[in-house]
Amino acid sequence: MMKVIAYLSVFAILIGIGSFAEKEPPKVGDAAPTWTLQDAEKKEHNLKKLRGKLVFLIMGNRKIRKEDDKWAEAFQKDYKKDKRVTAYIIADMRSVPGFIPKGFIRSRLKKNPPPVTFLFDWKGEVHQRYRTEKKKPNLYLISSQGKIVFHRKTNFKPEIYAELKKQIDTLLIEKP
Repeated sequence: MMKVIAYLSVFAILIGIGSFAEKEPPKVGDAAPTWTLQDAEKKEHNLKKLRGKLVFLIMGNRKIRKEDDKWAEAFQKDYKKDKRVTAYIIADMRSVPGFIPKGFIRSRLKKNPPPVTFLFDWKGEVHQRYRTEKKKPNLYLISSQGKIVFHRKTNFKPEIYAELKKQIDTLLIEKP
């Protein structure tokens, strides 16, 4: 009986350690968690299909949309015409009241479009995989091979944008 209790105790500790480790966001060098999400036109966008491009993710929610847009505007200013790199705002939609129809939200977004493609994470699954913070934009730059090469949780700051831009420009030069 004591052995069973000891084994169960060790098992419970290991589960606790494993669940603690899972709460960490993916780090630079990790493979980016994959996703398939829809935009306002219901067109699907899939991270795996973007292999070969640099992908800048701005992850946030409706309460920090202005900050998300600042990042997207800066990105568009520098990279709008470069087909080797793309950006998305991925919105955590879990805080939207259930009585508001998705079609209404899509139509509002079409009237006031963000600077880059806006994707809806209706169930918050992508935000859970990336372990995003709710109060600040969560930024990820994903290499053309699908690895995370830049990650910050911050409101827009020109010096951080300069770091991101340097990383993008370096990767664009290195890419054949």
